[in-house]
Amino acid sequence: MPRPIALTDEQLDAVMRAAQPIAPVNRSAFLQAVASALRDREIGDGAVYLAICQAQRQLWRPPVLERAGGTSKWR
Repeated sequence: MPRPIALTDEQLDAVMRAAQPIAPVNRSAFLQAVASALRDREIGDGAVYLAICQAQRQLWRPPVLERAGGTSKWR
């Protein structure tokens, strides 16, 4: 089992806020990607930011807007 990753409250808050625009079905993969990027590294605010950016680039998809009602749906 992998060793837990120690984040500050602020770093954990940043990760959780960054997960919000990710489709619910992809949030687990987002969190796993962030954790994987941070594994075996010295964890500072910059490393957390970089891991978040990489995971968002990999997993964020813009919502698909319906023409009729203008509501959005996750893919």
